[in-house]
Amino acid sequence: MTESAEPVIPVLVTRPAHQNAPLAGLLRDAGFRALNFPTIAIAAADESPFLRALKQHIHAFDIALFVSRNAVDFAFKYLSASDLPTSLQMGVIGKGTLKALREFGVDTQIIPADSFNSEGLLASSVLQQVAGKRVIIFRGQEGRTLLGDTLVQRGAAVEHVEVYRRILPAIGAHEFDDLCEAGFPRIAVFTSSEGLHNCFELLNASQAEQMRRIDWLLISERMGETARDLRHNAGIIIAHNASDEGILGALQEWRHNQVKNHQ
Repeated sequence: MTESAEPVIPVLVTRPAHQNAPLAGLLRDAGFRALNFPTIAIAAADESPFLRALKQHIHAFDIALFVSRNAVDFAFKYLSASDLPTSLQMGVIGKGTLKALREFGVDTQIIPADSFNSEGLLASSVLQQVAGKRVIIFRGQEGRTLLGDTLVQRGAAVEHVEVYRRILPAIGAHEFDDLCEAGFPRIAVFTSSEGLHNCFELLNASQAEQMRRIDWLLISERMGETARDLRHNAGIIIAHNASDEGILGALQEWRHNQVKNHQ
């Protein structure tokens, strides 16, 4: 039996709705069936006086860091490339964030040294010597504090600016049933612990039990702890990185192993 003889595998994609399309397209092209069920919705943070005057405030900083593509998109509702001082160094956590900055015409000087997360960004050479530097971090509400806390320990003055917030989508068990009418997903893709928790708020008890019995693809070992807390009872696959290509590669490897195990 070869992979081409396998039926098309349904994959649950849980990214926010406005970010689902590129990954869903890659999955379709690779012979998967993408089932889009966003477990997080993104909304703008409440506008503050600081945000309203961001074009002026940005000149006080030496380094600007963006923790996600959403951070870029919502920060640049208040900024444009021409507003940025030439001395400002820009940094991102992942490839999607890097692409978003480039779409706004901004070059990035600081990228993760290895893994695409806060730890990887902190390992970049530019962020090793930040004593006396002023750093602004654009993020969502209640985001991780590791990045800022570590830079403060290294002597930087850090300002966190929350430009978006994550909310529970206006969908639920009925929409999930409609989505799965042609077949329950064989594997689900989750890109945040919050999205995992939200999924189990959106599903009914029967759906939740089925979800625990299928494989999950996650983007960090840390999310594996959340999976255990949610009593997941099937295989866990960790993607090498959170990019669309990284997720697709992990799914293709998983599919190959599924076929091999059933030969």
